Amino acid sequence: MSNWTRLALCTGLAACGSAPPPTPAPPGEEPCANPVAPAGFPGTLLRVGCEGTLEPGRARWSVSQGAVTLDIAPGSEGLRGAELAAAWPSLDEPPWLGHRVERIVVLPGDRIRVVFAGTAPDPARVFADPRLAGNWRPPGDGDGRDAIDRGDEALVTRHDESIEYARSLGRPVQLVAFDQLYMVAFGGAAELTRAGELATEVGVDWIGWGAPGARRLPSVNWLEIVDQCGAASPESAGGTASIGRAGALPASGRRTVSYPEGDLPGRQIAERLASAGLRTGPGAEVFAALAGSRERLVVRPAPPGQLRRTGSDVAGVVRVHAGPVHPCTLYGEALRNLDGWGVAGGGGGGTLLLIGEVGAFAIGGAAGDGP
Repeated sequence: MSNWTRLALCTGLAACGSAPPPTPAPPGEEPCANPVAPAGFPGTLLRVGCEGTLEPGRARWSVSQGAVTLDIAPGSEGLRGAELAAAWPSLDEPPWLGHRVERIVVLPGDRIRVVFAGTAPDPARVFADPRLAGNWRPPGDGDGRDAIDRGDEALVTRHDESIEYARSLGRPVQLVAFDQLYMVAFGGAAELTRAGELATEVGVDWIGWGAPGARRLPSVNWLEIVDQCGAASPESAGGTASIGRAGALPASGRRTVSYPEGDLPGRQIAERLASAGLRTGPGAEVFAALAGSRERLVVRPAPPGQLRRTGSDVAGVVRVHAGPVHPCTLYGEALRNLDGWGVAGGGGGGTLLLIGEVGAFAIGGAAGDGP
């Protein structure tokens, strides 16, 4: 078992006890755990249905000896063949992280064959990831209310105020997917169940700060993902495998909790954690064990490209792409984003808390296009 799998891993409801149910979505807005893209929005090559099974999207697929062959449906919108393959991210970027790809071959009839190496399960599920659709635009995190006022186009957004504003105007609003998962890494360690109580406590508060139905507690079981993907992931064999070893906690001076700069949900988690030790109750005791002190932390925005742990960091908020992605993609991206947690000396195990997920919503234009 790698150092990574020795982390004290907590997954909210999935591995660390019970909690109040998540805030329900407004009626009709959460048809299933992984909704398909609404009409008028780019479709993925494959998709994950409401029961978690893989289904055709704008392509059909076959698997033979670790190779996945995609056959794009005639007349479907979007890129195909060589243009589609050229638009895919490089193999050292998501969603390929967590997988070993030997080669990509464009076949006659605009079919594409992707040959995987290693033992990652169900390789075809990688192609349910929207980042391989060829025309993918990530949902917006910024204020979309001006675009909603113009009403000339549909948009996909995670911005809470924009979602609530569209609802107030009676615009069609539909959940696309819970596509971002937030985690918190600590250099210190705590007993698994007690750490899960802190994760749930923070997560329940955090859900209430978002638009109704736009956030939920984690839907994944991290221990299962580690068991499924740890041995197969190329990232586990590299320098990041040692992140499960706890780094020395700052003994004095400025003690910080980092989050990705410009990420409002991440900042809210960091702010909640910053004062967690000043509260009363079991959560404060767990925080003190994880952070090495009850004192208030300073919230530190980490600029893009500088997400590694610094010497002042007691905890760090990270996010990864979630939703209908392959579990090994999530695992590989998590390893990369958590790089630096635990390599700065010290023994023992660190702790990873899963806090919750954020949904992306499709908002139709004034004429009722979109969802």
